[in-house]
Amino acid sequence: MRIFLLCLLLLAPWVAADIYKTVDKDGRVIYTDKPKDEKARKLELRDINTTPSPEPLPDSTAVDSFQSRPAAISYQIDIISPRQDVIIPIGQRDLAIAINVTPALRGDHLLVYFMDGELLEETTTNNIIVKDVPRGTHTIVVEAIDPGGQSLGTSAPVSVSVMRPVIKKPAPPAPTPR
Repeated sequence: MRIFLLCLLLLAPWVAADIYKTVDKDGRVIYTDKPKDEKARKLELRDINTTPSPEPLPDSTAVDSFQSRPAAISYQIDIISPRQDVIIPIGQRDLAIAINVTPALRGDHLLVYFMDGELLEETTTNNIIVKDVPRGTHTIVVEAIDPGGQSLGTSAPVSVSVMRPVIKKPAPPAPTPR
């Protein structure tokens, strides 16, 4: 109730109504816009701090100086390990990712490995090992990029499911009667 009254007080300048404060016979403070008796005291509320809104930005126009250019080279990337929808068994802690890139990767280009959209590694090698993959289903994607970060090719996503044991905590001991 007090929060409501506080909100009412804060919103009062926008409503443009007078606010009155009275105390009833039980000592409760009552705020209202209609005085109930002559004991009601009109409240003078302070002005609210405001700032004017900023000027709108001028309309922007397209810049012709930057032209998107197609990549000079395009890579075909295939994830050869793990296979699509493979299940990684409980005992296997690490996940090996191997790819095939056609044509061969140029020296200044990188392969970027992703799992569930998170960066795993940037490298020039065609295989990596991911340590201690958490349980669940994960999506792997590999992308080739140039030094400027422009994509030169992306693999098809591969989904893998990782099995992990669930360690159950022992049940608490049963209480013993006294």
